[in-house]
Amino acid sequence: MTDCPKIVTDSMADNDKPLKELRLPSKVEDMLKVGFMVDCKFIVGPNPEKAEIIFGHKWMFAVESPVFERMFCGDFMEAKNSTEIRLPDDDPNAFRNLRRLLYYIREARVDALNLEDTIGLYKLCDKYMFASIIKLCSEHLQNFLVDIDDAGLIIIFAAAIELRNEPLLEGVKEKLKSRLYPLIAEINELNKIHFMEYTQLYIETNSENTDHLALFNAIEKYLTQHNLIPQPLKEAGHYPVISKALFGQEAVALISEERKPELLERLIACVDFAKISTENFLAGPGISKLLTWQQKYFILSQLCSGEPKPSTIKLFQNITEPNTI
Repeated sequence: MTDCPKIVTDSMADNDKPLKELRLPSKVEDMLKVGFMVDCKFIVGPNPEKAEIIFGHKWMFAVESPVFERMFCGDFMEAKNSTEIRLPDDDPNAFRNLRRLLYYIREARVDALNLEDTIGLYKLCDKYMFASIIKLCSEHLQNFLVDIDDAGLIIIFAAAIELRNEPLLEGVKEKLKSRLYPLIAEINELNKIHFMEYTQLYIETNSENTDHLALFNAIEKYLTQHNLIPQPLKEAGHYPVISKALFGQEAVALISEERKPELLERLIACVDFAKISTENFLAGPGISKLLTWQQKYFILSQLCSGEPKPSTIKLFQNITEPNTI
């Protein structure tokens, strides 16, 4: 026996509170509560236990969205099923907010939504091509930039990249640049591509003032949290030609070439170990799992040899594969 999705109406859903000032017309709300004249129900959520039934009218969604228009009027399975539309990949809270705006489209506003709900609604509307609401969400996110903390900026940074919103992304970058791209805990929530771009912008913005020890620590925390640290490299005995024939940077380069360039290599390539003191290296990178013992030996020998010039102790400098992480 399958579990029935739970029915959540507007009056029952606490998550509608951010839009409490924007109520559906009372008669429409009453009709939706009892399903009067409703020609479809959306089953929204990943599984039967958590999915929610949200009533609606096909024409309301089809008028504003070419995706729903094709879904209901084309050759899709949904066009043949007059009662149930399953949307397992969508968030129920975002979908309820979408429905409320659709039924109040002439006075649609999203400024009552918080940052998380605005981004959730934006992503949903981007997926189904609700152009008018996309515009409202974009404008609202721009308004957030006026007064927002570092954590919020990083959230918008990721969303702007994902949603391909260049004006919004430029605004976020300007804000982050003025704050020198802080290396705070929230950057650990970025995906791999976004984290790589954020790291590069941090270096570009801070230039000669880049704290390479802090950068290395941030990279290590990110890779550790996401379980992205590769298995330790085999001991030198498995690399007889390299260990016997080459030393220093050449040996390190060849060791790295035996592995496909991965996220770790691309990130470590950003760190200039010449700008980290010997003491700090021994207490940090020197005991880190991110570096092989060959790399640690090479770096330490260079640090102890005198005063290395900036950018002379960098690993994996020849990596050129873009966006394959």
